[in-house]
Amino acid sequence: MAHHRQPIMTLTAEQTTTLPFPIGCPVWYNGVSSNNEGTEAPILKRGTVVSVTLVDKSSPWVYTIEHREGEEVVSDDVLESGVCFSDNCPVQVFPKKFSRVDPPLNDSKDEGIVMFGVISLKGENRYTVMIPNKDSPETRFEENVEEGRLMFRKPPQEILAGNGEEEDQVQANRKRARGRPT
Repeated sequence: MAHHRQPIMTLTAEQTTTLPFPIGCPVWYNGVSSNNEGTEAPILKRGTVVSVTLVDKSSPWVYTIEHREGEEVVSDDVLESGVCFSDNCPVQVFPKKFSRVDPPLNDSKDEGIVMFGVISLKGENRYTVMIPNKDSPETRFEENVEEGRLMFRKPPQEILAGNGEEEDQVQANRKRARGRPT
């Protein structure tokens, strides 16, 4: 779903860390594809969140998501309701009865990887998450995990690499956001 209104606020990478799908998060999202007859059909696309904007105060966040079509990088603007975690997405898993908006007081969350999701048109997406045991070679799978119990986490290699790409993105977003309300 494309949105062409001028955004009133573009978030920095740091500001998106509390959102369901922050900058850098791999996602599936609703898209359309033209078929041989020239008509459009709904499809899921896989990409990475590169920007998050607010178009007006009554609308949800709009996610700019990039994906590749051959050699070309294409971006789409998608409402939050049309976005979900992609397979192989690294996540933190909050215990039942808690969520990313109501986290536990202690640091009792697991690190896992989304294996696959069951996408709901009602916005009640659920996932199967693989949760490796840090102290042994065992792994457990948790099924039917509500989206609110998951939060994107950077994979360890990205945290250690410190390649500056995220800082470059933060700086670019800051330049775009100057003069806009924050």
